[in-house]
Amino acid sequence: MGKIKEGKGSTIGNAGEYLVVGELLKRGIIAAPAPRNNPGFDVLATNGTNSLNIRVKAKTTAAKSWVWMCRKKDPDKTIFRNMSGRSDFSVLVDLRGEDAAPEYYVIPTTELDKELKAIYQRWLDSPPKRGKPHSTDNLMRRIGDTEYQQKWLSQWKNKWLLVLRELTR
Repeated sequence: MGKIKEGKGSTIGNAGEYLVVGELLKRGIIAAPAPRNNPGFDVLATNGTNSLNIRVKAKTTAAKSWVWMCRKKDPDKTIFRNMSGRSDFSVLVDLRGEDAAPEYYVIPTTELDKELKAIYQRWLDSPPKRGKPHSTDNLMRRIGDTEYQQKWLSQWKNKWLLVLRELTR
């Protein structure tokens, strides 16, 4: 059974958030977790003058991809609520094993949003399995489980400099 199904999803999410806060602090950026269930971001980062919203999505090695659920009542199937343009980043954290260092993918949220929508559209356009067409009611969006997606993600690995640059604009 996977960690999420064991009820450890919150622990995994918390680990990702605290690891991101630590990475930002290590780089001289003031950072703190946002209050629980904040609708727009998980970590607030600032240099004292400018601030950034950072969304964190963590997974373990048991998961092949990072997964988001669209809002059921939203006709546009929005993935990220309250996006704030250039000052909005997502950090995907691969926790890997207990004895391995985590991997980080630092991505402007607008770029991640575009890619998740493109992946979903390619899935809709792909030939159906068992003759049954893909459902447009599917609310799940994922990234990381194909070679193409891993290659796309690789360009964002450890791109903490993007956050640093945006804070000093």
